[in-house]
Amino acid sequence: MIDLFNMPRMRGRTLAARNVSPGPLGVGTVVDMRTVILGFETHLRFTVIEWDPPHVVVASMSGPLLRSGRVTTELTATSEGTRRVSRLDLELSPGGILLWPLLGRLLRRDQARNDRKLKELLEADSSDAIGG
Repeated sequence: MIDLFNMPRMRGRTLAARNVSPGPLGVGTVVDMRTVILGFETHLRFTVIEWDPPHVVVASMSGPLLRSGRVTTELTATSEGTRRVSRLDLELSPGGILLWPLLGRLLRRDQARNDRKLKELLEADSSDAIGG
């Protein structure tokens, strides 16, 4: 659910993500991410607050334009395969509120593209494993 090494391949605007806390990933892990928002490099910090892979990971987030944020990713087995649901709960700063009409559209578009890229990566890996 969290693959820091491949994050730039999966998320087009992510420049880098790294674990800045000691030890393995789990509750309390802190991840710093460099990303591009509106053409500017931006730093975000995520702290894992719930850790139950492969079912759910919840992280709080902080960064510019945010008062607070929370990212939830859940994986559920279905008859068609695995269903991934990601939820982003944000409390924006006044600047974030002003920019949200633009940022919200960009975020939704980027998330749809990232989902397609992740699906392509997973399907390519599974076809390589079957064929090779």
